[in-house]
This record gives sequence, structure tokens and C-alpha cells, in this order.
Amino acid sequence: MTDVNKDSADGDALIALHFQNDICHPQGRIPFSLDRTTEAATRFLAASKRALEAARRSGWTVVHMHIAFAEDYSDLLRNCRLFLKTETLGALKRGSWGAGALAGFEPRPGEIFVIGNANSAFRRTGLEATLRERAVGRLNVMGLATQFSVEHTVRDGADMGYPVRLFADCCMSGDLAAHDASLRTLAMLAEVVSSDTVFRD
Repeated sequence: MTDVNKDSADGDALIALHFQNDICHPQGRIPFSLDRTTEAATRFLAASKRALEAARRSGWTVVHMHIAFAEDYSDLLRNCRLFLKTETLGALKRGSWGAGALAGFEPRPGEIFVIGNANSAFRRTGLEATLRERAVGRLNVMGLATQFSVEHTVRDGADMGYPVRLFADCCMSGDLAAHDASLRTLAMLAEVVSSDTVFRD
């Protein structure tokens, strides 16, 4: 996978959502974001690593979005089953191995790293202001789970006025039917593409 044409890369940001051990690693505590036993999961992680490296080579702004909570979950929202399940599983505690970056997806110096306690990368993180400061003109989104964090982030980005491109091969969920339905819905809000059509061989 090689760099994109430099002119087309100006103003692009890649938002990588929730590539964390509890969510992606075989020993992670959260089972519903990714079925780690499938070939689809292996392909998803490989495609996501390639896209991340290609975005770096192309000079894009890279954003790593993690979700994590206090040791006692005092900052966990208690309005929905999804968040409550995280506490039940004892997952994603700040500073823990589970909340940390999956190997190969660690933030590098100069890249944006934000931690939040909601689905969207934009909720209570200050990310929008940081992207405006860097003159980002288009968002490219990848990560998991598709029907939760990916969809929330794409919807918020579109509502902020950004053109959004979604890398379908770099998104995944433990519920493939929900994943497919979300991609169909998001096609009205974003350009849904395969990453290899952006980063040409």
C-alpha cells in the first residue's frame, strides 16, 4: 500500500476508534465488539494497520480515540445497557492493560490521542477544536464497533460540516448483521469505501 497523491491528502485526518486490548485482543474483556476467532476479524485488523501506516506516510493528521473509565467507574454514564455492561465486565479501566492500545496501534509523537467516556470521538473530548486548529478538511473514520462508536462519530462529523469518508474494510462488529446495516445507513452521511481504493498499491 503506497501513499496517496499528496494533493488529495491535504487536510485529511484519520480517526482510529477503539483499537484497545479489552476490545480487540483475544484476552480482552469485551466480547461484543469483535469476534476474535473469525477470519473476518483477522482481515479487519490487518487492513486497519495498513491504512494507519499509509495515512502516516501520506502526512495525514492521525487521531487515536480510546474509551476508558475511572477505576471505580464514577465517570461511566449509566443511561444505557452498553455502558453498564462495561462495568459488569470490569473492562476499560484507565491505566489498565485492557484500556491500552492494541499492539500495532500505539499513538506516535505528534499524533492526536484522546480519551473519552462516550461512543463518539467528539463528545467531551475537545477533538473538534483540535481538528480545526490543524485545518483538517475531511475526516476518514475506521474502528469498532461499527454500529456504536463508528456510527456516532460519523454522524457527529457530518453534522459538524465535515466531508466524511468511512473505510468499510477497517470497521468491524461482533454483530455482522448490525455492521452491515450500519454501513448501509451511513452511506447517506459518508462516502463508504475500501481503504485500498484510497491508498493505491
